[in-house]
Amino acid sequence: MTTTQTAVPAPTGPTPTQLDPRLAALVRLKLEVSVTHLHEEGIRRCVREALDAGATSEEILQVIQLSTVIGVHAMAKGVPILQDILDGEGHPPVHAQAHAPTPVTDGLQRRGAFNPAWRSIAQVAPDWLEAFLATSLPIWRDGPLPPAWIELLCVAGDASITHRYDAGTARHIRAALELGVDSEVIVAVLQIVADQASEALSSGRAILAEQLTEYTEGNKS
Repeated sequence: MTTTQTAVPAPTGPTPTQLDPRLAALVRLKLEVSVTHLHEEGIRRCVREALDAGATSEEILQVIQLSTVIGVHAMAKGVPILQDILDGEGHPPVHAQAHAPTPVTDGLQRRGAFNPAWRSIAQVAPDWLEAFLATSLPIWRDGPLPPAWIELLCVAGDASITHRYDAGTARHIRAALELGVDSEVIVAVLQIVADQASEALSSGRAILAEQLTEYTEGNKS
């Protein structure tokens, strides 16, 4: 049995070569290390590529840490769905328990920096949200990566094939534009995201070849 080499169409338009090589490598790492993907071989490869491109260990660690915060999306999407079902089907609403002070949440609300997608979380799980924000905000604020790069990394993570969180993608695209990022650069980041699909071909082809060898050898015995 033989396999046919499948040609992957050459991309057109803006390409990742428009990006700083270090940023492009970190975007690829962001996709591989995301909790929705966790491709260990890809993580190792992209860490090496990022180091080769000049990224520091602190920058790589910040990308890894950024990849952990998408857990909030389960609450941001799930809690409103729960509330709608409870309201629509006549169930009692969720009532938040008595909670400790929430200075981080309150501070974001006062500054107008509170994500509207978190409102329902603040209503039903204020302690959880406060703990999340207290842990996550320093990842965005205190690391070595510039704010524009952080927004582009978040665009990649939210737009990724294995996540596709539209609200976050839109929020981070707007934030990147407000920070002066060219739209062509955002397109180049999205192209890296789309190119991740090539892993299906590379990984699948390798596994197919492996299994064909085992199958052929098994039939000979």
